[in-house]
Amino acid sequence: MLTLTLILALSALGVGIVARLARAELKRLLRAVAGGLAALGALALVASFLVVVPAGHVGVPVVFGRVRPHSLGEGLHLVNPFAVVHTMTVRTETYTMSASHDEGAVKGDDSILSLSADGLMMPLDITVAYRVLGPDAPWLFRNIGPDYVDKVVRPAARTAVREAIAGFTAQESYSTRREELATRMDELLTLRLHELLGQHEDFADRRGFVIEQVMIRNVQLPGKVKDAIEEKLSAEQQALRMRFVLERERQEAERKRIEAQGIADFQRIVSAGISEQLLAWKGIEATERLAESSNAKVVLVGNPKNGMPLILPVAEK
Repeated sequence: MLTLTLILALSALGVGIVARLARAELKRLLRAVAGGLAALGALALVASFLVVVPAGHVGVPVVFGRVRPHSLGEGLHLVNPFAVVHTMTVRTETYTMSASHDEGAVKGDDSILSLSADGLMMPLDITVAYRVLGPDAPWLFRNIGPDYVDKVVRPAARTAVREAIAGFTAQESYSTRREELATRMDELLTLRLHELLGQHEDFADRRGFVIEQVMIRNVQLPGKVKDAIEEKLSAEQQALRMRFVLERERQEAERKRIEAQGIADFQRIVSAGISEQLLAWKGIEATERLAESSNAKVVLVGNPKNGMPLILPVAEK
């Protein structure tokens, strides 16, 4: 922008000199052209002091090859007209290493071949979600460069994945402890990045990057190994289901035993409280209520067995 300003100023000056040597009509035309060029030069000069940083980015000012220590946030800024402002994204970015030819950042098979704890070589497809910290952007630009992904993120990620997978078996990586493996990769990648960037003397307490998540996209296993793991998992699920069924039946049997015991206790208590005198008294009460009833009946008094009356219903005609 400053170069354009100088060009316009020189052009306006040249047109002004020519206008002095030309005829009257041509002088007026050339003076108008010179005025226009001067106005454009003034606007270009003002614009050279301004810079706009787009959303989701920070600006890194560089003046005569020297990186300024403080980054510029998004929006309009007043800067040194000799500064060149480089933009760096601070949005969440992803870097994928995959065996599929059109998925990863590198064309072709870019999966990570790793050795598991049980000695099996496994290619893994991994995606790393990360973002640059805005305050550390000038330091990264000066010490690592704009291609920091290829220089730092990629090698640190591949190293962390291989270190993490060494502590897990093929079955654990494929199914039972997959989330735990991803968490371990995340921890190791953060550690490796800190160690790598910490080799610089002026790194101090900077972080540079934030690793948001390491995602295991695919664990590639030989067909026989994969089938064996799936059969083993299926057998374990069947055993767990059978254990659940047996436990449920045991609880049901225990419930029935307790219920039967309760019924037996009830019957024993009731039987102990029933006597001949109580039965005779209840019979007398029933006879009294029957005598007061308007229903047709036949009462035979003098039952030889227990002395209670016999009550016979009368059939209706």
